[in-house]
Amino acid sequence: MKRKIFALAVAAAVLFTLAFAAGCDTDTDGYTFVVPDGAPALGVVNILDGTAIDGVEKPEIVPSNTISTRAVQADIAVVPANLAANLYNQGQDVKLVGTLTHGNLYVLGANADDVAQLSDLEGKLVCSIGQNSVPDFVFRKLLADAGLEYATGDAAQAGKVTVRYFANGSEVVQQLIQAKNSGSALIGVLAEPAVTNAKDKGLSELFDLQALWQKASGGEVKGYSQAVLIVKSKVAEDEAVMSALISALEANGDFVIENSERVAEIIAAAYPQSSFAGQTFGTATLERCNCGFVSAADGRQAYETMLNAIMDINPQAIGGKLPDVDFYYGG
Repeated sequence: MKRKIFALAVAAAVLFTLAFAAGCDTDTDGYTFVVPDGAPALGVVNILDGTAIDGVEKPEIVPSNTISTRAVQADIAVVPANLAANLYNQGQDVKLVGTLTHGNLYVLGANADDVAQLSDLEGKLVCSIGQNSVPDFVFRKLLADAGLEYATGDAAQAGKVTVRYFANGSEVVQQLIQAKNSGSALIGVLAEPAVTNAKDKGLSELFDLQALWQKASGGEVKGYSQAVLIVKSKVAEDEAVMSALISALEANGDFVIENSERVAEIIAAAYPQSSFAGQTFGTATLERCNCGFVSAADGRQAYETMLNAIMDINPQAIGGKLPDVDFYYGG
C-alpha cells in the first residue's frame, strides 16, 4: 500500500511539474517586443491596436529610460538610432530591420523675434530635451556645421550657443512660457506632438530641424533616422514572422494619419502612464512626426549619415565605429 501511495505521489508530482513547465514556457507566447514610451511608439500604433502577428507578442511599452536594458532582453525592440548601432558594436545579437520615425524636432522661441537663422542663436540660452541622444546629436551637428560653438550651462555665454538640458518636453515648454510671461528671450528644442501644444500657448516656431538636416546633409528626403527596429537573429531567420512584421510596419504610417484622433488613446490603453495619456492629436501634428517604415536596405545610406554625424560629436554613443554589413537585415 505504501509503495502504491508513493508511486501515485510521484506521478502526481511529475504531472504538476510538466504542467507548470508548460505554463512557464515563454516560447509558446511568441517573440517578445518592447517599445519606449513617447514618439517612438507612433511607429507601431497599428500593432498596438490589434494588428496581430503570429508568433509575436503584443508590443510592451516601457519607460524610455529603460529601453537600453529592455532591448537586450527582448526579441524585437524599437530603439533610438544610435542605441541600435551601439548594441551591435558591443557584441549584442541584434539586426537592424528599418527606420520607423524620421525626425520630429523643432526649435521654438519666447520673445525671440531677432532669431531668423541658426547663427542668431549665438550668445543665447537654449533649453533642450534628449542629452546624448538623437535630438542632441542632430542639434549639435547642425550647430557645428554652421560654425557655432556649443556649451552647456544655466545661463547664456557670449560667443556660444549654451544648452541647458531637461528630462522632457513639458519641462522645456514650462521654461519657455515662464520666459514669455516675464518678457525675457529664450529658445527651446523639443519634439512633436509637444510642439503643437506649445505653439497653442503662444510660443513661436523658429526652425524645422528636419529641413535644416536635409539641407546640411544633402539628403533627398527630409529628416533623418530617429527610431529604428531591431530584432534578434532567431527572429531575423523566421521568414514568416519577418514578412508579417514588415507588412504591419509598412502599413502603420497610413494608419497613424487615418486614425489620428485615436492614436494617443491606443498608446495609453497599452501603457496608461504614457506621456500621451489624455491627449488628442490632429492629422497635421502627426504628419510632422514623420512616421513611416523604411527598410534597412533602402535606408542604410541615410542611417549611416546619421551615424557619421554622431561620430563627429560622440563616437562612443554608437560604439566607436559604423556597424558592418551583417548588422543590416536584408542588406
